[in-house]
Amino acid sequence: MAEIENNFTWSASRNNSFGYCKRQYWWNYYGSWGGWKIDAPREAREAYILKNLNNRWTWAGTVVHEAIEDILRRFQEDQADGQLSLGPVHVDVDSEVEAATQRMRDQWVESRGGHYRRRPKKRFGLAEHEYEVVIPRDEWKATNQKVRDGLRTFLTSELFETVRTSDPSQWLPIETLDQFSFEGTGIWVVMDFAWKLPDGRVEIFDWKTGIVNPDANRLQVGCYTLYLKASRDVPPEKVTTHLVYLGKELEQFSFRMSEDELKQVRGEMRASIASMRMRLRDKKANTTARDDFPLTDDLSKCEFCAFRRLCGRA
Repeated sequence: MAEIENNFTWSASRNNSFGYCKRQYWWNYYGSWGGWKIDAPREAREAYILKNLNNRWTWAGTVVHEAIEDILRRFQEDQADGQLSLGPVHVDVDSEVEAATQRMRDQWVESRGGHYRRRPKKRFGLAEHEYEVVIPRDEWKATNQKVRDGLRTFLTSELFETVRTSDPSQWLPIETLDQFSFEGTGIWVVMDFAWKLPDGRVEIFDWKTGIVNPDANRLQVGCYTLYLKASRDVPPEKVTTHLVYLGKELEQFSFRMSEDELKQVRGEMRASIASMRMRLRDKKANTTARDDFPLTDDLSKCEFCAFRRLCGRA
């Protein structure tokens, strides 16, 4: 099997990590590289294990995303099976919510057992268990309730009813990692859900479970628009992105990027890529030195970082 190369690429999430803490960024994209190998250096292996951990906040979002993805894929499979359609597929909301709760119970037990240390990519792990952080039972319950509220809100919404009764053959690939090129740099994109309308327009739906702050996602929205232009030749004026916040209520914010806004997005991408590449020791080989990526001075950030032990801040 050919050796996997650590080529320089960019994404909106990579940009966020770079802005949050340079050392966290280094662990994520360089220090953990190769940690999946049997003969990986101890530090790279440890970083790889920590990289794959969730925390209770990201966990809630992941469970909601996975539950929605699973439901939508079932719709696709029903159509692909060629079965006689008797109308829209029925979804039992209570059953789906309970299934998500059971998934969380199973994952919590798996994490507490430490199985992720042997198989970081295959087994679920929480940073709270790794660092033996004592979390009150009520906080764990609140995390589950966040999932239950978000999933129920989605499944009882008019938006879901529209999705449920739509034609899956017009859907774009769900939660599929893809890449396009921007000025010679590979840009990674994952769209939660999107469909193409009869008039050629494309609507993207991005599920959110965190703090409602749509303006913080404009770079991500811009990347979606540029991706559809590069990969499917969809004009930007025909792309609308909906940020769908799923809490006790559904809040939706819609964006259609103007050419001036896309010019700004390209400028931000260009500047971010240049800043990242400036820290490379060898730009062609994409090699780095840890000390060129300093620790954050904001110690409050370390509390939420899985790599804090490797940084001596556990």
